[in-house]
Amino acid sequence: MTNPRDDKSTQNIEDTARAGAHLLQQNAETLQNAWRLSLDMATKVMGRSTEELGRTLGFSGNEAQQAQQATERSARNTETILYTSTAATRLMSGMSQEYFELLRHQLEKSMEHMNELWRCRTPQDIAAVQSDLVRETVGSVLESSRKVADMSLKVADDATKHMERVRPAA
Repeated sequence: MTNPRDDKSTQNIEDTARAGAHLLQQNAETLQNAWRLSLDMATKVMGRSTEELGRTLGFSGNEAQQAQQATERSARNTETILYTSTAATRLMSGMSQEYFELLRHQLEKSMEHMNELWRCRTPQDIAAVQSDLVRETVGSVLESSRKVADMSLKVADDATKHMERVRPAA
């Protein structure tokens, strides 16, 4: 039988973890939108500046074309940096969600094991409950670490593929 106070504590912890993950997600989206707007603005300014500089310096058609190509290349590079930054932000969000899930799970398990410890009658019972807790904790941490590693690998693969797609033809 579980203690109603334990259930309430677990619910409060879950609510706090969800709120933290939601806040982190909102911050990640805000950062992503700010980066996107900055990229658009920088691309437009660079394009205009290149055209005006070309007219001012009297670039010929070939030189103006080279300047335009350099601007486009800079825009692609900036877009790639934005994309990888956004991917890193998504990764951090996923990692924090995984961390909060691990925390929630560990708190639930700790509460269960505390109840079991209260029912122990012998030192052997206590040792068994404690060893179960350690084993489950190590297993949970390993599983959580595997999930984070999978997320990291997926983000790195995605960012690499994106960089290859936007790479200029040599």
